[in-house]
Amino acid sequence: MKSKNVTMKDIAKYTGVSTATVSRVLNDNYPVNIETKKKVLKAMKELNYEPNLVARNLRSRKSNLVAIIVADIKNPYYTNIAKQIDDYLFTEGYNLITCNTDESPKKEKEIIRMLLSRNIDAIAIAPSDSQNTDLSELINQNVPIVLVDRKIKDLQLPFVGTDNFKEACSLTEFLIKKGHKKIGIINGTLNTSTGEERFLGYKKAMEDHGLSIDEKWIYNGGFEEKKAYDVLKQFLQTGDELPTALFSCNNLMTKGAMKVLKEGNVNIPDDLSLISFGALANQDLMCPRITCVEQDTTYIGRKVAELLLDQLKNKKQLKNASIITESIFMPGNSVKEIL
Repeated sequence: MKSKNVTMKDIAKYTGVSTATVSRVLNDNYPVNIETKKKVLKAMKELNYEPNLVARNLRSRKSNLVAIIVADIKNPYYTNIAKQIDDYLFTEGYNLITCNTDESPKKEKEIIRMLLSRNIDAIAIAPSDSQNTDLSELINQNVPIVLVDRKIKDLQLPFVGTDNFKEACSLTEFLIKKGHKKIGIINGTLNTSTGEERFLGYKKAMEDHGLSIDEKWIYNGGFEEKKAYDVLKQFLQTGDELPTALFSCNNLMTKGAMKVLKEGNVNIPDDLSLISFGALANQDLMCPRITCVEQDTTYIGRKVAELLLDQLKNKKQLKNASIITESIFMPGNSVKEIL
């Protein structure tokens, strides 16, 4: 008998039990005698029975779908985290949907509404805006949420990410210890907690060492390769003095900076030292190899999945469970020591 023709009535007739009993076994929502349950499950297997999951999910309001909403799908940081979440949750019977906002709060809002219409079971999200992201619909419908990499101000939700302030401060201090005083920064978007914290870490290190920040060396790269490329290209065309070192606040902007500096015949590190928050793909094969901190995406992804699953199993939202991960400092040869 082909599976597409098999119904619960067929299973009931085959096993000699009622259709209601077959339904209870299928949905596992009512006590059934162990031997009867075994008999029904065996019949389902023998007859190649495939339940109508769509109808079943509509009745239960459960989709077995979890989503991760990321700011930039091109960033290996997010894709690696998504891969870890998918691997972990798949073994628990969940499938992962990956959605990309392109740093757009408007697109993010539309994605959230779409996911709610599909009865999404849980959501991990890297918010596009730490002040204005609206998760009220998710919270009101008791959808489990975990914030990834970015926090939302005045909203107590589970968070997994890096101590951006501390790591940015350490990277800037590394440059200072190498003798650099004229240090510029390629910023991310400052309306995200990640962008703000990394800028404040840079600023704190400069202030602690009595170094002034020149406004012309603050470049807004928006966490994007092209924006970083464009803003640096525009600066190079002015002919103004470059800083001796540049702190890039993420791997994509570092890539954009490397490209435009090479085109402008600015040698790294002889003409300009470069340090990055986040490793580049295949950076061990690059020349120069960029000095950076690398975030542990395997650990981050696993912890996000664990927090989501904990909420799904307990059928309630967690309010304030933060997991701060340690980054790994990876020395390269992109920073010149100034004597």
